[in-house]
Amino acid sequence: LPAMLERGDALVVVDGRTPEEFHRMNIPRGMSVPNAELVYRIHDIAPSPDTTVVVNCAGRTRSIIGAQTLINAGIPNKVVALRAGTMGWSLAGYELEHGTSRSFPEVSSEGFETGRATAEKMAQTYGVRRVDAATLDAWRQDDSRSLYILDVRGREEYESGHLPGAVHAPGGQLVQATDTWVGTKGARLVLTDDTEVRAITAAHWLVQMGWEVYVLKGG
Repeated sequence: LPAMLERGDALVVVDGRTPEEFHRMNIPRGMSVPNAELVYRIHDIAPSPDTTVVVNCAGRTRSIIGAQTLINAGIPNKVVALRAGTMGWSLAGYELEHGTSRSFPEVSSEGFETGRATAEKMAQTYGVRRVDAATLDAWRQDDSRSLYILDVRGREEYESGHLPGAVHAPGGQLVQATDTWVGTKGARLVLTDDTEVRAITAAHWLVQMGWEVYVLKGG
């Protein structure tokens, strides 16, 4: 990666951790794009298929998950995970940045439509199911099953308005540390956001992990 940066290769470095972790330390030229945001935002960040997308985290887990998310999404770019992440970068003798707040741009209308179409293909491929509001309300009254309603957007978006009873569980963290938010085996999980894109991104992993998970229809 240092050689690629020095040559000026066409690449973007997206950091799949939380914004707070990115702010503490990040790789030069890196951009904070938590893993659940990747499918939603990558089309604006790397619009050319000739741009290599490098996903990093602190070590390896979230970089691998983030890179595989984009591969699962079928984007045309070359996608790689940075081995050992910021820790490996520092141990190799390279400098890290500190206090950086560099983040993703606003989603364009074209990027949104592409992201939504990409997420829909993921939902079909991985069997992500949807639930409507009326069914969700019925599940709230069902005492025979545990129900977790999880809002997978960023904190600022969650705090600006969310579904009553929904808990903030940023999607990238939810996939890596599901037990932080879900403590009951066999529970129903309903993921919410405003467009379905980020909810589908997280849900497609939870489906593969064996959870009974749904995306709130229409967001």
